[in-house]
Amino acid sequence: MWFPASPFHIHPAYLVVIGFCVGTLSSFFGVGGGWLVTPMLNILGLPMPYAIGSSLVYIIVVSLFGTLRHRKLQNVNYIVGLIIGTTAFGGILLGKKLIFFLETQGNVDTWVRVLYMVLLSVIGVYMLIEKRGKESKTCTGERFPVLKPVLFIRFEGETIPVSVPLVVIVGIALGFLSSAMGVGGGFVLLPLLIYAVKLPVHLSIGTSLFTVLIAGMQGSAVYILAGRVDWRTIVFLIVPTIIGTFVGAAATKKVDPRRIKALFAGTVLLGVAVIFFRQLDFVILSTIAIITTALGSTAAIIVHAYMKKLF
Repeated sequence: MWFPASPFHIHPAYLVVIGFCVGTLSSFFGVGGGWLVTPMLNILGLPMPYAIGSSLVYIIVVSLFGTLRHRKLQNVNYIVGLIIGTTAFGGILLGKKLIFFLETQGNVDTWVRVLYMVLLSVIGVYMLIEKRGKESKTCTGERFPVLKPVLFIRFEGETIPVSVPLVVIVGIALGFLSSAMGVGGGFVLLPLLIYAVKLPVHLSIGTSLFTVLIAGMQGSAVYILAGRVDWRTIVFLIVPTIIGTFVGAAATKKVDPRRIKALFAGTVLLGVAVIFFRQLDFVILSTIAIITTALGSTAAIIVHAYMKKLF
């Protein structure tokens, strides 16, 4: 069988496992999976610019299939997704300039890892300590958006007010993260949609995936033109990823929204530990940790969604 040539050598078995796990996690959490794939590929041997570029191309596939699955579940708002996705381009250009500058300085890997650890730590800790009373299916009614104009959207019989300027700001931030870190930005976008824009959890998941698809297409074009994509790696990731997206999307309807938040926060914080080990050059430990994180989080989703009655 023919596969694209590559100067880098990652064992296909690793990529198959990563593909299934990331497909499941991304579709379940509403993220493109780049926050997990980029450090994984870097740990397994791809230089950071190639890990970022390959991850961005891979995100397109993940988010496309995830969006299609959540569309059938009616969990996608295309208007909010289009606003965020189209305004992301300015941030993408800024992120690209930063990464290419750091590459010339020879310290791009360290800076990207530090940025990852800071952002993931803040998000994970906040979602764990966030206290709410009895959570309804939507996050509306807590306050009317201050920034106007306001867009009104419908979800499961509810009318939800959404601040358009706030959505635009989220889009620019998403674009920067997408290009600077090799992510669709979903690991930041999902909490923002839930806590800032105040969309229901299930609607946030589907809309996040659609938005990540748009941002990923823009960001990947920049790295493809720069020749920073390893196509062989992407080929081995695709099929198991598609299978995982079906598993993850179906699981969202079987798990309580509060449980989804807790699982997401735990996975994010485990990712911080993995990147920290890699920065200290504990290669074996970081490899074991990242595979364990992916497998453990995927197993937790499957147990809570499909096997809970067995325990």
